[in-house]
Amino acid sequence: MSGRAESLAGADPNVANRPRWIGRLRLALAFGLADPNTIVVALAGFLLRGGMVLLLVPSAVLPSVIGVAGITGVDAFGIDGHPTPWLFEIVAVISVVAAVWLLLAFLVGSVIDVWLIDAALGREGRATVESRPLPALRILLDLATVRIICLVPVVVSIAWASSRLYAAAYNELTTPTNLVTPLAVRVVESAADAVLVVLLAWLASEVVAAIAVRRIVLFDVGVWRSIAGALAQLVRRPVSSARTVVVSFGTSVAAIGVAMAATAIAFDWCRVAGRNGQPISITIGVSPLATTRDFRPAVFVVAVVVLAAAWVGALVLSGVASAWRSAVFTGEVLAAQPAAREDAEARGLGLSGQVRERSGD
Repeated sequence: MSGRAESLAGADPNVANRPRWIGRLRLALAFGLADPNTIVVALAGFLLRGGMVLLLVPSAVLPSVIGVAGITGVDAFGIDGHPTPWLFEIVAVISVVAAVWLLLAFLVGSVIDVWLIDAALGREGRATVESRPLPALRILLDLATVRIICLVPVVVSIAWASSRLYAAAYNELTTPTNLVTPLAVRVVESAADAVLVVLLAWLASEVVAAIAVRRIVLFDVGVWRSIAGALAQLVRRPVSSARTVVVSFGTSVAAIGVAMAATAIAFDWCRVAGRNGQPISITIGVSPLATTRDFRPAVFVVAVVVLAAAWVGALVLSGVASAWRSAVFTGEVLAAQPAAREDAEARGLGLSGQVRERSGD
């Protein structure tokens, strides 16, 4: 893997020998498939940063209007249609829990980011099966700060879209357009433009954060310089950056979509098998030694096995996609400034015990 990752870094002084964009994609894919450890580490980062929610969505039963009313009763909205203090308290508690979770995700995810970048460089004697020292605390705090700063546009877009989503949810609860489509789906359809703005803000923030994180690790710059450098890189290399974003995130979305579809189909099989009230009678043997058995339990067990296999496949596919996307962005950043690889190796990629002085932000 070392030879592939070295080519991915593009550190060859001979420009003609450096891999081009297609070559970097191929080498990044080879990195994602090279070692199970890489898949496991990338999967951990994906799940911690919200991937678990995506993979659980197909197995979630969305509540109906009556179900929502039964859960909240008259506590959520008053008779005048306005939210009650109880609803604000619940939202506040959920917000605090989400903030704590995000902070942990940023810190642990930063460790995973440094591990994947280090592994993508593929230095000799640093195979993925070997242990690595923890990154310096300064590096982790800088990476987490970058993630938090880049999350601000997403928070602003959510705050703007919340009124649209609230109005759509209230309208569907009071005067539902239909009772066949789940409530959440109807709300998203009614406020599709607001959801689109949030998604675009998240995509832009994620791209800037991905580049800025790698600039901190590879170039040893500060938080604001890394963000400014990420924006400048997107402006200087618009075509390459746009292709990288579209292909990397598009492939990841396709992979996660296939994983979600597989788990959704398998989960539906389990529900159908579990709710089937008609016996599945099968006669075994020949008369007069024949016997008739109900094979519903066996069908349910098969469906559960298929669901478990779909979950395992979804996890593996998500891990490979995450590792590949990480390596693609590492290669893109290194291609923008190829001399970074030698400098990163000299510093130890910000690993503990190898910290040098740096200029201020």
